[in-house]
Amino acid sequence: MLIQLALAQGPDVVTPTVTIVEIIDAPTPGLSMIDVAVGAFGLTGVIMGAAAVAGLLAGALFIWYRSRRPITIIEARGGQHDLFKV
Repeated sequence: MLIQLALAQGPDVVTPTVTIVEIIDAPTPGLSMIDVAVGAFGLTGVIMGAAAVAGLLAGALFIWYRSRRPITIIEARGGQHDLFKV
């Protein structure tokens, strides 16, 4: 009879509680501005570098080309300022 009474009341069960444990890795070290700049040097950096080199090369070629030829007519005539003399 005692067993029937205990079963009628229901088992004395405690509902389990669930605890979620999240394991977090150690924090990563901070990034400096140099690290960010090196990381950003991808395709955009290559294009910018190529543009800078092309600009410097074009400037050097322009200066070299202009130094080979006279700049003005006066310079071409040997410093003669009277342009009507042939």
